[in-house]
Amino acid sequence: MTLDPIAPSRRRRRLLIASVTLTLAFPLAIVASLLGVSVIPAVVIAAALGLIGTSLLASRSQDAVLAVTGARELGEDESPRLSGLVEGLCLTSGVEPPVLYAIDAETPNALIARHGDERASLIVTTGLLRTLSRIEMEGVVAHLIARLKRREVRVATAAVLLAAGPFHAAERTGSVASFLATLLRPLRALSIRLRLAVCPPAAVMHADVDGAGITRYPPGLISALERISDTPSAPLPGSASTAQLWLVEPLALAGAAGSGTHPPLDERIALMREL
Repeated sequence: MTLDPIAPSRRRRRLLIASVTLTLAFPLAIVASLLGVSVIPAVVIAAALGLIGTSLLASRSQDAVLAVTGARELGEDESPRLSGLVEGLCLTSGVEPPVLYAIDAETPNALIARHGDERASLIVTTGLLRTLSRIEMEGVVAHLIARLKRREVRVATAAVLLAAGPFHAAERTGSVASFLATLLRPLRALSIRLRLAVCPPAAVMHADVDGAGITRYPPGLISALERISDTPSAPLPGSASTAQLWLVEPLALAGAAGSGTHPPLDERIALMREL
């Protein structure tokens, strides 16, 4: 029997959608009942509205990632080395090349986001472009493409709004965001547990191994992770709600409490050395 590498991501996505739909539907059902709607119609209406709300939130997740991180689209001639690596590795892996974005920050790191069939967004910091060698950059890109190929990135992207909504609201500015952050604050503990359930550390390990399989050169990613670990880092914008999408979790890298979505770097490097 051949194991389907995409199956775990599909199961986690169904769990995410179902959990958020029920969370939205429960208060709606209570309101409908208070308005005099009988139980069964109230449950059906609430479930339908909950699913619609969940779908709408998920559809905005990739745009939310770009907005909260402050990413800008890379110009065609801004990083030809990165563009060439992405094109070549995507061709080898049989996936559509993502749109390239950059975050103007010295902390070396990268992430990838995608919703549904939208074209993926691969985001790197300018510090990563300046710090890593070509071989190291190839290892990083391969890791991100492996996430894309497994469709794990779709779950992790949707989780930005569906599982990490309280953190995302707190990272945005404006009166509406401030109101939502206050309203959603009691759900933070539930948010943390749900995100860990749908974005487990094992997903990052799988992407490390699959990425090494794409390049057939594990030392590239090992060296990249070691260099990133040894470089002084500061928290990146939007890193609380997008933690699960990054190559290395930004808050943990900066010495703060992380989300738990990534294994410790030493464990990842030890696994890669065994390949």
